[in-house]
Formats: sequence, C-alpha cells, structure tokens
Amino acid sequence: MARNKVQFQKGLSEMGFEAAYGTEEKCRAVVVASRWPNGFECPACGGRAYCEVRSRGLFQCNACRRQTSPIAGTIFASTHLPLCLWFRAMYQLTQSKQGISSVELGRRLGVTQTTAWKIKHKLAQVMMERDASKQLSGRVELDDAYLGGERAGGKRGRGAPGKTPFVAAVETTPEGKPVHLKLRRVTSFCSRALSSFAKRSLDPKCEVVSDGLACFGAVADAGCTHKIVKTGSGAAAARTPTFKWVNTALAGC
Repeated sequence: MARNKVQFQKGLSEMGFEAAYGTEEKCRAVVVASRWPNGFECPACGGRAYCEVRSRGLFQCNACRRQTSPIAGTIFASTHLPLCLWFRAMYQLTQSKQGISSVELGRRLGVTQTTAWKIKHKLAQVMMERDASKQLSGRVELDDAYLGGERAGGKRGRGAPGKTPFVAAVETTPEGKPVHLKLRRVTSFCSRALSSFAKRSLDPKCEVVSDGLACFGAVADAGCTHKIVKTGSGAAAARTPTFKWVNTALAGC
C-alpha cells in the first residue's frame, strides 16, 4: 500500500519539543518574542527603554514606569500555571489526529482532570476565535460532508436524519500544497447557506473549486470566482486529484 504523504510528513518529535520549549525560560522567551516581535513597546506611552522586575516577571517602562507582564491579556494570565505546562498541553493536543481526552491530558501533564479540561477548552476557544476571523484566499477546494451515523431504516444520503451537514474548505498554495482548513456547520446545502459561508470565510479574490453541487455557485455572492469539476460518485470521485486535500481532510473527520 502506498504511504500517505500527509500522515507521514515530518512533525515535531518529543525530543525536538523538549529542545525548543523544555524549560520555563524558553517558553517565556517565545511569548515575549511573539508579543513584541520588534522589541519591547510600552502599552501606555510607547516607550522602548525598559528594565525587568525579575522577581515578578514584569517589564517596567523607563519613561512612564508602567509595569507590564508579557502574558497579560492572554490565556496564560491569571491561571498560576507555568508556561512550560501550557506549551506541553498545546503539543499534546496537536499530536493526536483523533484528539485527546481531558483525563488523558491530565495524566500526561501531571495535573487534575479539571485543570486539564480548563486548559483544553481555553486553547480550543482561542483557536476557534483565530480561525473565525481569517478568510481563506488563493485557490480553495470546497466540498460538502455530513457528521453523524446513519439511522436504521431511515433515509440515506443528503438530508438523512441524525446527520449534521458541514462545509469543508482547504486553501492551497500555487504549488498545490495545503495551507489552511475551515470546517463550518451549515443549516443545509442551499444557496443561502453557502452564500453566508462564503462571505464570512472566503476572500473575494479567491478561486473556488468544487464539484457540481448547485448551491456551491453561491460563492459568487462573495465575489469569488468559481470553477466546477464534475467527479461523478463512488470511490473514484474521492480520488480526484483536484480535490486531493479536502478529501484528505474529510477522511480524518
């Protein structure tokens, strides 16, 4: 059987994680560099000269004497948990394709299940907020899918009871490499729902590629160009190269 290139792509090993984020000092340095990529800037007066209050982990502006914590206003603030624990939680949550329970996360982090649950949900919330504000651009593969099992004796396919419809969209580079993925629940596969999705999630300049489902034409309401590639049905349709990455994403759902 051929190797799945996505499944076997190089990731960050545990040794690599330890080397990059294994201590509180390394994690703090990453947070500081992310917050002030061009060097410290006082949030009150904009001053750049500062000193550090090392006993409290604060930066003090030399001009106005305002003290600022690098974790103020972030999910790390007011939790009394070390940064290295947060970073390890992020690593553990992103390593499993099928996710990780709060019980297992707590065991790996050495904290209670309640603490692990709070960490997990805080991280999920900020990821959701970040993704919600970003629009896909360039070339975008678009497909429809359902979440949920089939009920015995019920209708099959689109509109079957017990299934939740959602849209999968993958932004790719000009070289055909995946960049970003969006999964959004929709009320149904109708033009109104797809138009709303496109206006929220797609850059007006992007090129959308989809199959022949009629409602996908509504992406034009957001200004997007739309290309239709008819794939037919069955297993062969899922192997169409045009939809390689969106099909790969849906295979893991």
